[in-house]
Amino acid sequence: MKLALIGYGRMGHAVEAAATARGHEVVARLDAGDGIDRGSLAGAEVAIDFTVPDAVEANARSVAEAGTDLVIGTTGWTQRFEDVEAIVRTAGIGCIWSPNFSLGVQLFFRLAREAGRLADALEEYDVHVHESHHRHKLDHPSGTGRKLADILVETLTRKREWREGPAEGAPDPAVLWVSSARAGEIPGTHEIGIEGPADSIVLTHVARGRDAFASGAVAAAEWVRERKGFFGMDEMLAERFGRG
Repeated sequence: MKLALIGYGRMGHAVEAAATARGHEVVARLDAGDGIDRGSLAGAEVAIDFTVPDAVEANARSVAEAGTDLVIGTTGWTQRFEDVEAIVRTAGIGCIWSPNFSLGVQLFFRLAREAGRLADALEEYDVHVHESHHRHKLDHPSGTGRKLADILVETLTRKREWREGPAEGAPDPAVLWVSSARAGEIPGTHEIGIEGPADSIVLTHVARGRDAFASGAVAAAEWVRERKGFFGMDEMLAERFGRG
């Protein structure tokens, strides 16, 4: 498969290494200031976007106009989700997106859903989310942290919504609080805390590097190449994990 990399920073280099290891060819490496059009994407079957939130919609439009399939690994852009989905569906290309392409994180999402379901029966236990990343990451909470919060709000009937914390003053018990830290070169750590009156449970996913994200993004490119439409990782992994 021939790939175009949109964003050739840390993740772009990691994706290139993963793609090469799986026998694919990178035919375009596009970074900030490079034009994205049919010419610069010539020969690419799938483009993989790891850029910045504000660039995602324009990048998706350019890739769609070129008729190239797309993987979106950038986070922090979901306020434009419906616009990007419309671009993809109108153009008739295949696109898959995820806040995190690591298969381990996808398993963690499912563990979060089960943890929320079980904790919902124990009102004396409160639940929160904390995530830590490197100091270069622009968005907060992370896309993965937001997804975890969404899952927990869905499964905890006593939580009305989630907010980025910490709370000022007495916290609202109907709010699930999500906190963030940015320091050093942390690849990504996500924690679900389940706090009781006499004990605590902490579920943690720790990324040891970018390899899991990169190999998952390449696997997503392989998968979406055979499909048309707008997909998330649930569709891709349904055969392995089942729905949910």
